[in-house]
Amino acid sequence: MRSILSSDGPAVSVAGDIWAGFARVTLQAYDLLLLDDDVRLDRHEAMMVVDLLSFARRKHPTTCGIVISSFEDDLPRYLREDGVLAVLEKPVEVGRLRSELEALRSRQAQ
Repeated sequence: MRSILSSDGPAVSVAGDIWAGFARVTLQAYDLLLLDDDVRLDRHEAMMVVDLLSFARRKHPTTCGIVISSFEDDLPRYLREDGVLAVLEKPVEVGRLRSELEALRSRQAQ
């Protein structure tokens, strides 16, 4: 995923886990967080990816997120979260991801 996104031009930073993600958004603003809800070890941590987005938005209100999930039941809930642009199901269709990124760039240019 990193090489695909980097080849399209934007700078890409990858956090190894959710805690590294919190550390990074504390130090730097991001336009977009690509949030994989499958990185958790158990289902009790399901909200952590959107908690990360919420935390980032407190510091930088324009930060947006795209959630990647293989849990179909979570899709409607994620779409109701403030700042979530899209929810993509695994396996991620690269064309759809690129389309969402282009839509974000268009909104930012306005």
